[in-house]
Amino acid sequence: MIPLIIAIIGVLIVPAQAEIRGLAPDVATFYKVGKEFACLDGSLKIPFTQVNDDYCDCPDGSDEPGTSACPNGRFYCQNGGHKPLHIFASPIHFLSDCCDGSDEWGSNVKCSNICNELGRAAREEAERRAEIARKGWAVRSEMARQGQDLKTESEVKVEPLRAEREQLVPSRDELEKKKKEAEDLERSAKDDFRKKWEDEKNVKKRARSDQVFDQLDLNQDGKLTRDDIAKNALFDTNGDGIVDEEEIKVYLTTEEVDKEQFFTQTYDLVKIQMRNQADHQKEEKQAPEELAHEDDLDDLEPEEEKHDDHHDHHDEDDLPMPEYTDEIKALIAAYEKARDDWQEVNTKVSDLDRQINDAESFLQQDFGPDQAWASLKGKCFDLDEGQYTYKMCPFDKTVQKDRHGHSETRLGEFTGWTGKEPRKYSEQMYEKGQQCWNGPQRSTKVIIECGETEQLVEATEPAKCEYQFRFLTPAACNNPDQKDPPHEEL
Repeated sequence: MIPLIIAIIGVLIVPAQAEIRGLAPDVATFYKVGKEFACLDGSLKIPFTQVNDDYCDCPDGSDEPGTSACPNGRFYCQNGGHKPLHIFASPIHFLSDCCDGSDEWGSNVKCSNICNELGRAAREEAERRAEIARKGWAVRSEMARQGQDLKTESEVKVEPLRAEREQLVPSRDELEKKKKEAEDLERSAKDDFRKKWEDEKNVKKRARSDQVFDQLDLNQDGKLTRDDIAKNALFDTNGDGIVDEEEIKVYLTTEEVDKEQFFTQTYDLVKIQMRNQADHQKEEKQAPEELAHEDDLDDLEPEEEKHDDHHDHHDEDDLPMPEYTDEIKALIAAYEKARDDWQEVNTKVSDLDRQINDAESFLQQDFGPDQAWASLKGKCFDLDEGQYTYKMCPFDKTVQKDRHGHSETRLGEFTGWTGKEPRKYSEQMYEKGQQCWNGPQRSTKVIIECGETEQLVEATEPAKCEYQFRFLTPAACNNPDQKDPPHEEL
């Protein structure tokens, strides 16, 4: 008898509920024909005749599931053959959102029921994704095994590397001390040699300065005057046959100079003029009378240099420094050996430091609970998009490169996983990229999805200097035999 009563009640309730457009099955028991309706938020009660009467009574919109009267109303699409759907009720009668067209009842809009077609396409897409997930999961399992091997390898090699480094450091420090001592000896000896050479050059320079002074000092009174300069054709720089006041001022700013003043203030200028004159005369095809003029210039040179076949008006400043003595050469060789010995050991220590740092960094990196992401470290993936090539190096950097140029623009460096739980490993962030002109530092968000192979498939710039990549990898595939982590409802 009881089953019969339940069946009769079901027959009475179902048709009544079926007449309520837009009603979701999970709240159908709150809608009873012939009884007062209580707004689902408990705010008030209304006669059942006011349900779906195209007038909003309840603040939560629950009295109008099938009309657009309430701005916050929700319409339930049954969408037989496809997925049921909740939509906002307010747009009803403007554009069909339900694939079965049920949201456009009582309107002039005629919407075809395309749920079967959409359902078929959705099932085909779901099967395609499931196949990708199955293949990707198989690859992911191998990636996890490789990741575990890489982790074990890093753990095993760190301590021996540290021990080897500890043994080499004292030797490196001792060799560095010897290098410093040898370098000090070498530098001191070379400095002394150079100083001696500079002193010798200075003595020669002063002697030549005195000789030139004596040749220019017409009355040999130990004073070189403006009149002495004016009477010497050497200083006729413009070639007009007269040494005028402006030409004199180049060499003498006072009325007269003695030998010391000539050496410190004037000799270098005179020396340059002598060289310029000699070089100029060599370039000209000289007439006999010009040769006589050159003889006059030669009178300004020291006697011993007149007869030097190799003299070319080059002064003592141009003379090359002699070779170092054998003693200094030995000190140089000793320093170079000490430097090379230290460099050899220092290079080994630096290489060990790099290996230790790489191993420790690897062990500290979050490659997932099963290390499946570890095999991506050290790889890079490119995507040609328009005039640019975009590059993503997981756990390292993102880059933009002009396809017709050579320079790279850094779009960010890896800062961590930013996906929300339980989908933590669905998103990475790369920040502190190259500064934009009048803007922020560039950054890149990388959306990661399941794929059969690793592939960078999309690169966009949703906002100025804020980039977004889409990257496919088997590491993002879930076990097809387990339920996927729930997606957040939009």
